[in-house]
Amino acid sequence: MSEDVDKKLEELRNEESTGNRLDRDDPESQPEFADVLEEALESIDQGESSNTITAYDPKLAAVLQALEEDDRMEDVFEQLQEAYDGNSGLQNPSRSALIRLAVRVGLQEGSDNLLADLEEAVNRRQTTTI
Repeated sequence: MSEDVDKKLEELRNEESTGNRLDRDDPESQPEFADVLEEALESIDQGESSNTITAYDPKLAAVLQALEEDDRMEDVFEQLQEAYDGNSGLQNPSRSALIRLAVRVGLQEGSDNLLADLEEAVNRRQTTTI
């Protein structure tokens, strides 16, 4: 095959792997991420999806253990609370609270608008209609 044919085939494969071309060309047909989050929150509330997260990370497990043993858990918890733009609702330093805050701060700092979309989805679900 010629180089041009190979290139065209690769382009077609890439198009197919990213969904319907008409959907891709019309951003209005794509659901907003806040909509997807709202559906995920509903699924969790209905018990259809898990409300827990898990991760295998021996190094992070060692960090958490060392923080507990060295009585530094509260200091790191407070630092993460300060770094988080918002009210986490977390009051007591614990492994779980530290992990939750670390993930939130990481998403806040490392993603575009993800937490804003989450806040929008949560607010939609809290708004009741008559």
